Order: sequence, then C-alpha cells, then structure tokens
Amino acid sequence: MPVLSNSQKYNLVKIMNDHIPHAALLGIQVERIDGEELTLKLPYQTVLVGDSDAGTLHGGVLTVLLDQTLGMATVCCDATEPSVTPTLDLRIDHLCVAPPGMDVFASARVYKATRKILFVEGCAYCESKENPIARATGSWVRVADIDLSWLAPPDQDVV
Repeated sequence: MPVLSNSQKYNLVKIMNDHIPHAALLGIQVERIDGEELTLKLPYQTVLVGDSDAGTLHGGVLTVLLDQTLGMATVCCDATEPSVTPTLDLRIDHLCVAPPGMDVFASARVYKATRKILFVEGCAYCESKENPIARATGSWVRVADIDLSWLAPPDQDVV
C-alpha cells in the first residue's frame, strides 16, 4: 500500500468534501493537510448563527464541522488505504462558543487504526489550536470494499 503525498491527500479530500452536499452547503473548505493531520475551515456566515443577539455559531453547525473533519481525517491516515468511513461514534466537548464574526477551523488525525475501525481525535478553534472551542473523539468504520484510489490523481502542486 503506497502512502499518499500531502498533495494527493489534499486532492482526494477536496473531491470528497466538495461532493458531500451538507459540506458544500455550509461552505466547508479544505484548509491544509500536514502529514496525517487534516484541517478544514468553516467561513463565518450570518446564516449559521444560532444566537442572533450574540452572533454566535449554532452548536449543530460545529458538530457537522467536527464530524466532517474527523471523518475526512481517515483519508489522511498512512496506516490504511483511503476508504469510505461512516461515523460509528462521535463525542464532542463544547468548551466555549466561537467568537462572533470569526471563521472556525477544525483539525483532526487518526491516533489508532485497526483492520475495520479508525479512532480519531480533533478540535475546533478560531485563533489557535491551543485555545479550542471544542474537542472531539470518535470512531469510524472502514468500508474496505469500496476502492477510492481512482479519486487520488497523480502528484501535483496544490494551489
């Protein structure tokens, strides 16, 4: 099993992310891939505000961002081939609200991979990972019979 380069992972995650309707609807974007760590970005949008008086992000939107990020981080795991990975379990600790008007980032990585289950951890933040607004852990089931390697184009520079 060849390890994908960062640019191959980026292209694969971008293709998958762009074809998931709720991710596209919310405007979730691939921010970067650094080895096995994936970071997605949710640009601030007033339509996603849950408390109009405070201008803060709806908690459900943060849940979607973290589920998307942790799930897509499975593609970046070098220990397994990319595959479809439905969420088996997701736990989110909401530590504070996202400051009004700020983009939210979520980063995640697989910390344990078995033959069928991938265990992932991550966090959501605005300004730095050292000051998270939420932390998440979860597990994803590998559907190994679905080959996604055709989605990963040859190495090319990421813009």
